[in-house]
Amino acid sequence: MEAVQKNRQPYTPGQSEFWRVTIALMLASLSIFSTLYVFQPLLPVFTDQFQVSATESSLLMSACVIAMVVGLFILGFSADRYGRAAVMKVSLFITAGTLILLPFTPTFGWMVVVRLIQGFFLAGIPAAAMGYLGAEVAHKHLGLAMTLYISSNALGGMGGRVVGGYVTDLFDWQSTLYIFAAFGLLSAFLFLVLFPKERFFEKTDQAISDDLKGMLVHLKSRSMLVLFMMGVLLQIVFTAIWTYIPFHLQGDPFSWSLKWIAFTYFAYVFGVLAPPLAGRVSDVIGLKKVMFTGVTILIVGAALTALPSGTSVLVGLSLICMGFFVAHSMAAALVSKSATHHKSGASGFYLISYYLGVAIGSTAIGTLWESYQWTGVLSVTFLLILLYIFLPLYKDE
Repeated sequence: MEAVQKNRQPYTPGQSEFWRVTIALMLASLSIFSTLYVFQPLLPVFTDQFQVSATESSLLMSACVIAMVVGLFILGFSADRYGRAAVMKVSLFITAGTLILLPFTPTFGWMVVVRLIQGFFLAGIPAAAMGYLGAEVAHKHLGLAMTLYISSNALGGMGGRVVGGYVTDLFDWQSTLYIFAAFGLLSAFLFLVLFPKERFFEKTDQAISDDLKGMLVHLKSRSMLVLFMMGVLLQIVFTAIWTYIPFHLQGDPFSWSLKWIAFTYFAYVFGVLAPPLAGRVSDVIGLKKVMFTGVTILIVGAALTALPSGTSVLVGLSLICMGFFVAHSMAAALVSKSATHHKSGASGFYLISYYLGVAIGSTAIGTLWESYQWTGVLSVTFLLILLYIFLPLYKDE
């Protein structure tokens, strides 16, 4: 009886299951986010190969992200209703399969179509992971588990961009996608082996309409709406900078090659290291204060990239990654902490807003790039001032 009771306790770092969950989700995150972002440094390559504009080339990012937004809602709802682990497993295998298909697409248009399909299933991990952690991990240790997961998001984004740019510069983009497909399949099989069964998930028998009402109630929470706005604005700025930095660094006064541009994504190391440290600091001074600090660091970093110096750009990009991932991980933890029901749904809404920011920051900001170059891209940083205006409205409910 005592053993059964122990098995029903939320996971803590003293249990092997805690680390099995964490490692499995980190591997899944690496696969998903490297797949999402591998195309970002390659946009100039597709611009030349398919004779499309920078804005049209960015559709390979924004189309994927728009489909991800749809997937976050549908798969987040499905995860809360039918089980989070199953949704994540299907997501990983289909993602790897679409990577294998992409090199065989005959035209740029078909590449965009496959990226749309891929984007929908990429949503499976982020839609269910935070809800799973919120249910299965002890609340006292949720910050540690969440920040390790968020750090792996950053590491996956960095790996996709750095490896993608470097391998493509040495060989071609097709070889790059085959490498990422192989890693995706390996991650999917390891996930099957490592991931424990859900213990606290209870399949609901209530009507789908009632379930939807329970999920949509998060949109009536002032605190949740503030956090959702945080996701949109942070990602518009962050994605705009990282989508158009390859075009900026290819031009004057830098004239960098794709290989050297790919190395700038090592700035993501700061996005990997900062969230776990921020998580520990937040235990002392609170999640909200650390979130404010992250936003401030991001703004300072963006300002530094305006200088015509390679060193200043590199320092600025490092600060941007540090500030962004600190603010994002704190917001994600607040969402999971604040939601008392439909946790995957709450996380899904936050991530929907987050990835809407990705879509806007990639293709929609292209007009500013075409008209005003880097100054136009950086102008969206002023949107972050809204966070300082509205974030004080957040309160624990």
